[in-house]
Amino acid sequence: PRASCLSTSRPLQFDTLFCSDSVSKVCCQQFRAQTHRPMASRLPAVHLYTHMGESLRELLHRLCPEMPLKIVRTDFDTLVPSDPTPEDVNALQEAEILLMDPNLMPPLMYHLPNLKWMQSTWAGVDSMLKHLDKTKPLPSYTLTRFGGVFGPAMAEYVLSNIIARERRFHTQWENQAKGVWYRGEIYNNQRPLSSMSVGILGLGDIGKEIARCCKTFGMTVWGMVRSELTQDRRSPHVDHYRQFAELPEILQKCDYVCNVLPSTAETKGLLNGNIMENCRERKSVFINVGRGDVINEETLVTAIQAGWISHAVLDVFETEPLPATSKLWKMPQVTITPHVAAITLPVQMAEMFYANYQRYVKGEGLKYTVSWNSGY
Repeated sequence: PRASCLSTSRPLQFDTLFCSDSVSKVCCQQFRAQTHRPMASRLPAVHLYTHMGESLRELLHRLCPEMPLKIVRTDFDTLVPSDPTPEDVNALQEAEILLMDPNLMPPLMYHLPNLKWMQSTWAGVDSMLKHLDKTKPLPSYTLTRFGGVFGPAMAEYVLSNIIARERRFHTQWENQAKGVWYRGEIYNNQRPLSSMSVGILGLGDIGKEIARCCKTFGMTVWGMVRSELTQDRRSPHVDHYRQFAELPEILQKCDYVCNVLPSTAETKGLLNGNIMENCRERKSVFINVGRGDVINEETLVTAIQAGWISHAVLDVFETEPLPATSKLWKMPQVTITPHVAAITLPVQMAEMFYANYQRYVKGEGLKYTVSWNSGY
């Protein structure tokens, strides 16, 4: 008989915890409706090398009890790289499919002879790709990122910060702490979002979702892409498309500038130097939820002190964790969050991985693949 976690005459059962959010409920309904769908006669084993290993094993087992799951190690910090032990290396030698945190991969990148597919638990994989050895051939295995999930969370982060700033929430919190009832001039100068513009640097799945949400509030949306897009590839939620060479125009025209770009050779340092001076007239607010190396700290400090931008909302940084000695900590024009604009939730990771796992077993192309050459 063909082994399959979907070719069963009875629906899979999921408990209340697993189906607690709307995404999971939809997935549960879909899985219950799927019956008698054949997969390969042998389900390939999945090796787990991630801080979420225990949770993922439980969730994946619920989705597919026949899926062989092997935890190699789980005692990792989410952001701090860790070298593998000899036992780790030996255990990973047989891995065909590896579900892991990408910052753990550099020491192993060229030492896993049987690996065919690595699934990253992060949306960005630059922590791994920056360690590619240019003297060696590119890895032969397929790399996929955690995709199709972070858009809503990132959009919530961006919109919540825009609304909080425009509605003076910080001032209201301060007044509440003081017991002050204040309805002064600042509230007479509130700007409705429909009167403002936002420039989104990078229009992948995350950038498009941010654009959709901003457009829902009536904002004028500018988007920066690498190359000209045909009309059928353009988002209906983006009013103005511009390419990299036209970045100054976006900075001049937008009240908010939101970076969502990945870290690549083309994007590193893109906003360094004096280019942010283009924000001077509008005193734009800069929001960074992409990668920290798009702009260095020196440029950020200069842009704020020179009055080019009025505020910076930063979730990512050149160096993480952000050193206690950084000037950014003590600047009132800066809002700092510790890389939490969107985090990988085990239930979402399991659902996304399982969908790709089915494609892998059926010999279909995987979703969210990353090019070793371009880095995205």
